[in-house]
Amino acid sequence: MRKYMILGAALLAVACGPKPSAQVEKVDLFTAVGDYGMVADAIEITVSNPRSLKGLTAADFDLVNNVSGAFIDAATGQAPAEFEDDGLVLTRPEKNVLRIEATPFNKAGKAEGWFKRIPWELHCTTDSLLNVTLDKVTEEHVAILDDCEKGSFTFGGLTREYMLHLPKDASGNVIPNAPLLVWQIGGGEYDKDLMTVATANRCLVSLPTEGIPCATLVFALANPNYSYSASLYPEKIELIDRNNALQMAFIDQLIADGKVDGNRLFCAGASSGGGCTMRFMMQFAGRFKAAIPCCAMDPIVPIHQVEEKYPGQYADDVEKVWRGDASVYRWDGTDMVLSPMDTAAFTKLPMYFVHAETDRTCKVASTYAYSEARKRLGAKDDKVLIYSDEDLVRWGVAPMMAHFSWVPLLDDYSEGSPMDWLVKQL
Repeated sequence: MRKYMILGAALLAVACGPKPSAQVEKVDLFTAVGDYGMVADAIEITVSNPRSLKGLTAADFDLVNNVSGAFIDAATGQAPAEFEDDGLVLTRPEKNVLRIEATPFNKAGKAEGWFKRIPWELHCTTDSLLNVTLDKVTEEHVAILDDCEKGSFTFGGLTREYMLHLPKDASGNVIPNAPLLVWQIGGGEYDKDLMTVATANRCLVSLPTEGIPCATLVFALANPNYSYSASLYPEKIELIDRNNALQMAFIDQLIADGKVDGNRLFCAGASSGGGCTMRFMMQFAGRFKAAIPCCAMDPIVPIHQVEEKYPGQYADDVEKVWRGDASVYRWDGTDMVLSPMDTAAFTKLPMYFVHAETDRTCKVASTYAYSEARKRLGAKDDKVLIYSDEDLVRWGVAPMMAHFSWVPLLDDYSEGSPMDWLVKQL
């Protein structure tokens, strides 16, 4: 009997002995698309020995080099400083899994100067084996994008990859016949892989993040010859219109499949994508309910890098095109051919123009010219929003980055904002 008592005491001593060090099996990082890249908001550490996680609290962990995803701190106008409070919350979704949620922080780390980043690190003060750095991440999960449909589509001699978000109901079922916003990418995303396109800004995730049941779509396009004053080169315009025709054909397929509502189509885009939005509406104005051209380029008449010969010349030039023999390329079943633009439908379509006053990449003159010319044609429902440098700073955009007017556009749903205007039409 005494032998068994000694053995039992020994086993109890082992069970109640020092907590073992963690044996990490994998590390999962949970991220989302931010204004200037990816942000992370949770880390899950899976271990083979659950007892190593016992008793851990937020006080046992510290995140370093973790800053917000904004370009600058709106309060200071400087690069974001590390969070004073990491906002750490620990849970155990499974016995062998430790989930650490945090205030969303830039996945790339803390800025040092303009072009260098110091990587973030998660430190555990009680067990260094639970330390996490980006290179230790086994798998990354991207909110919303992981649930998107990804594929390729061929039309008119082109094949392009796409990413499509379809809204779901509370039971996880896809909502049929949803409204659709198709986003036109900027020149910085041309000829890039699909994930780069989808994470360049919040075009795909803005509406879903707000819980708004609207489908969102983006294509990875290749416009290597799209440049300032593209309107002077028929081959450049033909490629823009060909890309748009491909997107419209894909949207028609979504309509036929009952995934989106053909009466609730919207288009938006920024920079080169703002210019493509204008071309898209010139081609298919009667198909869309509204459009938001943001900091638009000049694929209609030369505007950027061209000086006005007299005040108002740009608007005069645009109006002349739209009133005259305006034509766009359309697919005729065999090839892209020039066809008359439906000026009446184009004028009737409401647009909300967005730009920053000090944009040095695509000057605000394009927005003034487009909106003024449409007003002369009889457009009655257009709106214009011009951000000041002070407005941009409030959204974390440095004045030197004034071209990034798509940041406040996609972040702001306050009353009267462009996104609020769009949502009210869904």
